[in-house]
Amino acid sequence: MIIVLSLLLAACADTDVVVCSAMCDAALDRFEACLDEGGQDWGASVGYENPTDYTNACETFAWELRELDQADSCAARRATFEDGTCDDYYDAWEVR
Repeated sequence: MIIVLSLLLAACADTDVVVCSAMCDAALDRFEACLDEGGQDWGASVGYENPTDYTNACETFAWELRELDQADSCAARRATFEDGTCDDYYDAWEVR
């Protein structure tokens, strides 16, 4: 029984990693589109030096969500990043 429970927990954790990783991919795409829309470029003025810097920050945030048992918010944010506007993007990062 303990083995089955451990396997189920591991499967859920793996799913959370995949969902949160997909959120970061969508967030990067939206952020780059917002940079273009605003006539901005990577650098200190936008908070990230390059896409890798952005991805590292997002993955750290996603890890924190998983540690706080809030990984379910990754799916909601992903939907916003895929379908929302730049305003929606920035609003989605507000911690509530």
